[in-house]
Amino acid sequence: MIAQLSMSRAVTQPELLSLRHLTTVFLLFSALLTASNVMSSEFERQIRPLTAIDRHYMSEQRQAVEALANRLGRRLSGVPTRDLDTLQRIIDNRWVDPEDIQTSQALGIVFGDLLASELDFDWVVYRDSAGRSRALRYRDRDLFIFPITMVSRRLSAGADLSVNDLFDEQRIKQRENLPGARWMPQ
Repeated sequence: MIAQLSMSRAVTQPELLSLRHLTTVFLLFSALLTASNVMSSEFERQIRPLTAIDRHYMSEQRQAVEALANRLGRRLSGVPTRDLDTLQRIIDNRWVDPEDIQTSQALGIVFGDLLASELDFDWVVYRDSAGRSRALRYRDRDLFIFPITMVSRRLSAGADLSVNDLFDEQRIKQRENLPGARWMPQ
C-alpha cells in the first residue's frame, strides 16, 4: 500500500477570518471612506492666488487683445468706457471666430480687468468639482465673477453681445452684494 501524501491546511482550504480580523477590515474600510468624503468635500471649492504661469498666460492673452485693438488704431487703456468700446468693435467686426475659444477668453480677461478695477476685485484661481477657472473675487469673501466664461460662452454660442450692457449688469449686480452696498452710488 502506498502512503497518502499530506497537504498543509493552508493550501487545501483557507482559514476563515476571525471576528477580530473582520472588525479590523471593516474599521479600515470605514476610515478610508470617511477620509475620501472629507477630501471630496475639501475639493468642492478651493481658492488660490494666481500662479506665475497664470499671470504669464493672462499677460499673453492681454497682448493678443492689444494686437486686435491696434488694428483699430487703439491701445488698451484701462479706462472702461474706452476699452469696452474697443472690445465691442473687435466683436462687431467679427475678428474673433466663434470657434476660437482662446481669443474669446482673452477678450474675457480684458473685460474682467475692467470689472476688477471698477469693483475692487482680484483675480484668483477657483477650483471645484467642475474644474479649474480664473475668476474675480472680492477680498476674502465668497463673492466671485467669472468674466472669461461670460464673454467666451456668449461668443461661442453666436449670441449678440453688448459688452457695455454686460459690464453695467455685473457692476450693478455685484455692487448690491458688497458690504455697505446701500451707500454706494449706482
